[in-house]
Amino acid sequence: MNEQDVIALVLVYAIIGVSLIASELVKRRFPNADSRKIVHIGVGNFVFVWWMFSEGWIMLAFFAIPFSILLFIAMFEGNVVSRSRLGDISNKMGHRTGLFLYALSIGVMIVVFRDHWIAASIGMVAMTYGDGFGSVIGKRFGRHRGLGGKSIEGSLGVFAATAIVGFVLISLYGYLASIGAYTGDVYGSALPAWCACAIAGFVAMLVEAFCPGKVDNLAISLCVATSMVLIGV
Repeated sequence: MNEQDVIALVLVYAIIGVSLIASELVKRRFPNADSRKIVHIGVGNFVFVWWMFSEGWIMLAFFAIPFSILLFIAMFEGNVVSRSRLGDISNKMGHRTGLFLYALSIGVMIVVFRDHWIAASIGMVAMTYGDGFGSVIGKRFGRHRGLGGKSIEGSLGVFAATAIVGFVLISLYGYLASIGAYTGDVYGSALPAWCACAIAGFVAMLVEAFCPGKVDNLAISLCVATSMVLIGV
């Protein structure tokens, strides 16, 4: 593990910490707001950092696995973690297994898609930004029922957030590669990047609409990442 790996770990845990603090501040200022989505979306910003890790096992050992264990413990009552902000979000503000599967999906992406880093990153974007903004937009502006009983507005939010942030991520990787800061795989599909991101958004929208909420964090990331591999990303 080199100096850049240490910096990456510090940044990842800083992202988690800032997301939790922001969620707590919003909860205190706006008690009726769905502050857990701030954590859901905010922690997702790790996709802009995890390219810095030199080896996948470092992310797995020092980020994905500890985070998963912490959230698994948070699911059970009577311990210090369950009484923390993480436990509150996990047990009182959403599906009991939701945050655990959120963390688990990160480890799955690292292991299963280790040779398809861009595809894994877009899968994470779909699960964090896509699902998160879809929920926020659906609750705030949802007026019309659509696929799977979800609102059309929310589903469009999933599509748009996944496609837009996915394109930003692909552009970032391309830029980092061009200046020599990133030496991993870059976008290589025959399809234009915007088209691949639109496909990712469409897949995320369908999975989010029909998949049970208890497992959608894992299902969205897996399905979107797989679809990206199939089109050559």
